[in-house]
Amino acid sequence: METAQKLCNHAIPPRFFVSICIFTCFKRTGGEGLDKLTAAWLEGHLQEPIRQVEAINSGWDHDVYVLNGHWILRLPKKDVTINREEEKLLKNLQNKTNIALPAFTICTTPECREAMLYPYIPGHPVSANMLDVSLENIAGQLGVFLTRLHQLDVTSYSLPKRDRSYYETLYQKIRSFYPELPAFVIHHTERLFAELQPVCTAVVHGDLRSAHILWEKSNSQVGIIDFSDMHIGDPAIDFVGISQISSNFLNQVLCKYEAADKEAICQRAAQLAKLGLYYELIEYGPSCKLATEMERQFM
Repeated sequence: METAQKLCNHAIPPRFFVSICIFTCFKRTGGEGLDKLTAAWLEGHLQEPIRQVEAINSGWDHDVYVLNGHWILRLPKKDVTINREEEKLLKNLQNKTNIALPAFTICTTPECREAMLYPYIPGHPVSANMLDVSLENIAGQLGVFLTRLHQLDVTSYSLPKRDRSYYETLYQKIRSFYPELPAFVIHHTERLFAELQPVCTAVVHGDLRSAHILWEKSNSQVGIIDFSDMHIGDPAIDFVGISQISSNFLNQVLCKYEAADKEAICQRAAQLAKLGLYYELIEYGPSCKLATEMERQFM
């Protein structure tokens, strides 16, 4: 049986690194953080001194900082214009749900980069280890939220589409790595894309996983963050991360979710869940770590 050894000759940076570090804004720490110019700009914008900055993580497309424990600064990694549709969508959604959502403003940094700034949303990432009564409450709020989100009029928002052509392009990108991939990965890929039948019918969050679903016990409120991957696509994508929390939690969310094809949504979510490692492959190329994880999941 062929193993993942073929991929192990490649080096890869991690998909993202989490660096929870607190520092004063006037001192660079290990090359990370905010410089004096940005800190001064923030103080003028917020009308308060910046005494503490916490770097939450560096992800696919944004760097995120907590300022003074109650503001969030989200900086795109590239010099791009922020999609105003996210702001428009969140404002519309806030009128339809009790979920805590980012109420951000778009501002321009001294380096002429656009950034998002919004009040900190308290809470802890949802976990299967939480009390049953809490998980049931969270699931109920999520089911209602996803119903409202997926019922939005797709023609009202200028968002990227993930239709069949999107997945065909994804498939061709993966195939370009075939000369460097072991046979079991190629076989799994061909079978997966032959079976994949996504739809493109709803506005979706796009990355609704545990880290982006917050539970604030003090007021029993769910908060949802990071809508940077929102698009028009398959509503099943928003159940992928939920299913990874626990199957029971997924069923609880579905009980409160209004849709006629819940079984089909679950089936497509299971298929879409298998694409995660391929996005990593495309972003960074083959690696030993990735190969080991593919071997664990695919064989």
